[in-house]
Amino acid sequence: MTVSNTNESVSVGTDVKERMIEFLRTKRIPINGKLPPLRELSDKFNVSLSTMRKAVLSLEESGELVVKHGSGIYVVDKQGELVVETTILRPCRKNKTLCIIDSFAEGDFEGHYLDNFVLSEALQGAKEACQKAKWGLKVLSFVIGEGEQAILSKIDECKESIALLVVSQHFLGLMDDVEKMGIPAVVLGPLGKNICKNEVCIDLFEAGMLAGDHLAKLGHQKVLYLGQDPAVAKSSHLRHSGFCYAHKKAFPQGQIHEVFIPDVTVSSQVRQLFLDSAKKTLNIIDSVSAIFIASEQIALIVVPYLLQHGVRIPQSVSLVTLDNSRFARLFTPTWTSVDLNRPGAAMAAFDILSNCENGQPVSSTSKHIVSSQLVVRESAIAHNLTEIK
Repeated sequence: MTVSNTNESVSVGTDVKERMIEFLRTKRIPINGKLPPLRELSDKFNVSLSTMRKAVLSLEESGELVVKHGSGIYVVDKQGELVVETTILRPCRKNKTLCIIDSFAEGDFEGHYLDNFVLSEALQGAKEACQKAKWGLKVLSFVIGEGEQAILSKIDECKESIALLVVSQHFLGLMDDVEKMGIPAVVLGPLGKNICKNEVCIDLFEAGMLAGDHLAKLGHQKVLYLGQDPAVAKSSHLRHSGFCYAHKKAFPQGQIHEVFIPDVTVSSQVRQLFLDSAKKTLNIIDSVSAIFIASEQIALIVVPYLLQHGVRIPQSVSLVTLDNSRFARLFTPTWTSVDLNRPGAAMAAFDILSNCENGQPVSSTSKHIVSSQLVVRESAIAHNLTEIK
């Protein structure tokens, strides 16, 4: 009987510890990291005070919590591990600093930072705007799923001197906290998300439509859409929907083959998934006359693979990509591409933030829609000029 009670006690203690860890990870705690008193915690988890005390001591031993006698229980500050601060420009005099909020998978900061087109192009526009206004510019990158509390603490430390440009979808759940702090913030995202009072929206439906319409005008009735799974994110859904709308409008009986790439956050996994999609594309390449690759990041892996396996662009298959970064012009033939104008979007976001600095209330609503533009180059030609399939 005694052994049974002991086992039950151990089981309860383990369960409480696991529930506490989940509680900490969901970040339902004050921004200073202090937990409620033991009695309140024991009531919350419906266990005895002694069981709660054992769970807290166990979490203290594992480095999750620190107990300061006479003060309380605190979450261990892992901000240095969970937030990476990169300074681009320093502010002049008392000017503010624009902080671009980004995120990365644990242990993957370097790979993510190098491969993140959204961040790099937003930085391009933000840097130009900050230089003219003599603002500072930083990137605050946090670990997905672990760094939310740490980045809020980091922001809170300097809230009087910063404004935020959010490019990470993983930060969107924290926007209410930012608003409560009174910090000017703008979200850079796809049209239709409606997650922030101040938004600069890139019309990704229009972007996909421009690509589909261009291939339709060139006579391509059998096409391939290659991109992130549209069921995963709003941005993927809009690109895909715009492309399909334009193609089906031109060719109701036409065919759209699709290769969707699952959503992952680790750069090494991303590359492998892109390579897998290239192999799938090669298997159906003879069934289409044109490909729309809905991200240049994907195209940089897929197109070289296709070329290595005998696919000729545009003779075998025409190509249109999306994003229009500097890489579109480095290939031969150069890629026809849709320019999302992220630098311009970042500059528009800065204008909203600088208006806040000049007296416009933080809570005011401002939405700015950035149009995409088709940049016609050499990789897409009329279907009757391609080889007969």
